Amino acid sequence: MRILFPALSCLALLAACHKAPPPPESLAGPIPVQICAEVKKSLDALSANGGFEINDKGEATIESTAWFAMTADQRDGIARALAFHAGCVSGRQSKDQEVRIHGEDGTLLTHRFVSTRTDLQSALGGGGRDTAR
Repeated sequence: MRILFPALSCLALLAACHKAPPPPESLAGPIPVQICAEVKKSLDALSANGGFEINDKGEATIESTAWFAMTADQRDGIARALAFHAGCVSGRQSKDQEVRIHGEDGTLLTHRFVSTRTDLQSALGGGGRDTAR
């Protein structure tokens, strides 16, 4: 017990001498324009076929038969597109953009949270590597 108290005292003094590193900076800026343009183009194409309506809050209505005919990857792509569309409209990135997709009868088909944080380098295809040779 006598050894434990001095050791804890030293640790407390050591901790008081050093500042904690600052938290990482969050991406608070808007989603890049290029991504917003691609998302809008994709969602407009889906809406043009009919049976698919969206709003600017990450919500959509789709025919249930069409939803269940899609693969899991296709459904995921639609949810991600809705999240990015909402982020583009709001002008901000989010780690948890809410997405809700309903069937034409109002049944909730999916409800999830999607990160819309982007890394501009990788979004533009650079990925941080030097591609010019």
